[in-house]
Amino acid sequence: MYTLKDKGIVQELDCGNNFAYVLVDNNQFINTDYKVLLSQTNDMFVQCMKLSYNGNIGLFYITDDYSPFSSLFANMKSDTLMTIASNLFAAIIEVRNNGFLSSQNIDVSWDKIFVNPHTLKVKLVYIPVNYSVFDNYPEFESELRSSLIKLIHNVIPDKTQKMNQFLIDLSNGSLTLKDLFNRTRGEGTDILIDPSYISSTVSSEKFKNMDAYKLVALNSPDGHFEIVLDKDNMLIGKKKEVCDAYIPFNNMISRKHCRVFIENGHYFIMDVGSVNGTKINGFKIHKEQKYPINRGDIVRLADSDFQVV
Repeated sequence: MYTLKDKGIVQELDCGNNFAYVLVDNNQFINTDYKVLLSQTNDMFVQCMKLSYNGNIGLFYITDDYSPFSSLFANMKSDTLMTIASNLFAAIIEVRNNGFLSSQNIDVSWDKIFVNPHTLKVKLVYIPVNYSVFDNYPEFESELRSSLIKLIHNVIPDKTQKMNQFLIDLSNGSLTLKDLFNRTRGEGTDILIDPSYISSTVSSEKFKNMDAYKLVALNSPDGHFEIVLDKDNMLIGKKKEVCDAYIPFNNMISRKHCRVFIENGHYFIMDVGSVNGTKINGFKIHKEQKYPINRGDIVRLADSDFQVV
């Protein structure tokens, strides 16, 4: 995948766990893009700080506890890669919807896409310059798709049925990036399950030894709040007497709001007719239909956000 570094627009400096790009020509720096980048509050971008390096503008990127996507390739499983790809799509879609920044200025080389190894959330590196490797967005997206196809063939030798379908979808030019995102989340297509799961149901005793998913509140007024999803069928809502797990701090959540299911080791969520709805990563789900959830997903119940961890 071609980058601004390959084109000689920036030079990279290794800064331990962090890194910096130094502009070869200061005139290519876009101050308005940089200011927009600083104003972002959605935690979607790797933090960027402008500095001076031998008279040239430098961009210092602070990666925190996130790891380069490329560092996770060893022994990567299909589900993990698909979750990361889905989170990457969601982030790019958000940039497109924002309208103030250009998707073509995102560095989508695998070592510059940063992933939280625990939640699989993605952070993007944005380079505020007036030069782009890609002439337009379709060219950018086409390169991203083809690079993902090559990556999957290189790092996933044993592909699940779901992964094979994902490869077909990536090659389908009639599907938009939003379509691909929806399909990785199980929307707009049948949910494909690895046949090995169908023939061998995970026993309750075996599941107890697995790390159960949790819903961790991101905006609880009472500090830390989490729901451990350790039952095959959990009803969640605000009425303690009728729910397996109740949420006491938000009256906008319905008495019976949603159910979380565990089927063959996979997690699904279903809105059971709540008044204010349920969303997964910003997309509202239909009532009485099951949708898959994965670590890193953001589930919104009414106006309260929870992260699946």
